[in-house]
Amino acid sequence: MARIPKLTTTLAYDRYMAGQRLVSSVDREWRHLVLRSYLEPVRQDLLEAPGLRDFTLMTLASGAEHLERNLGGAWESADMRVNDLWFVPPTPISWRWHSISDEPLSTLHVHIERDLIDSVAQQMGLDASRELSLGDAMRFNDPLIAAMLAALHRAARDPADSRLYVDTLAHALAAHLLQHYSSGNDARRGGATRPERLVPRRIRRVTEYIRTNLAEDLAIAELAEQAGLSSFHFARVFRRETGETPHQFVTRLRLEEAARLLRATDRTVLQIALEVGFENASHFSVQFKRGYGATPLAYRLRA
Repeated sequence: MARIPKLTTTLAYDRYMAGQRLVSSVDREWRHLVLRSYLEPVRQDLLEAPGLRDFTLMTLASGAEHLERNLGGAWESADMRVNDLWFVPPTPISWRWHSISDEPLSTLHVHIERDLIDSVAQQMGLDASRELSLGDAMRFNDPLIAAMLAALHRAARDPADSRLYVDTLAHALAAHLLQHYSSGNDARRGGATRPERLVPRRIRRVTEYIRTNLAEDLAIAELAEQAGLSSFHFARVFRRETGETPHQFVTRLRLEEAARLLRATDRTVLQIALEVGFENASHFSVQFKRGYGATPLAYRLRA
């Protein structure tokens, strides 16, 4: 058997998995994170895997299992069920498990780039020495993290979910982890809060930027820069001021412009999709039907 390295990359980690891959975000061009899910064998007597450079969380998407791990020479175990969470440490680890449910056993793996965590920490004004630390607990529960992982899982399976939506989730997940699971609680927080009276003007600048650049691949960091805010604060401030998340606002504007072009021009659905910022005609059609209750062609015929 080949020797297991001490550390590996997120992309290479897939080769050490025992299950059948069900979903992967690798080809979705997501920023900052990778998501995969696997249909696991009902019993695995031993799986040896290297540590990971990226911060990695796992949960059960379906089924239940008795999971054992060997970290540092001693075996420990816990019964895992849907929404239970566990952390994959940056060190080699051995696993074994068996199903304790009649449901198919499937796992969800979310790998978050360390650079994103460092960037969000800086935006939150946290001291550079602050580190994420989930301790040695075999299992932990956090309903908000479980909900965000489930939302990312749905996004990976849905071609209509945009990179901006995933980008927002990734930043929110990193911020939550830093807020609640980082060491150095006495870390320094830098920078005074920006004057609230300037916020509406900043958000107006962003909305005009979005309208001018609908066809572009807009990112949270790019929009936050227009507002002169950190990505961490921008998403919250934007929703407070507009009543919509950045993803919802951008999608609504893209669909409104697409509807206008369908009524006023004879451009093809693909041409319109690309002009207003969708990746392809299929993605555009799914989103358009969600928003207008009809496919683009059906809408054009009725207009």
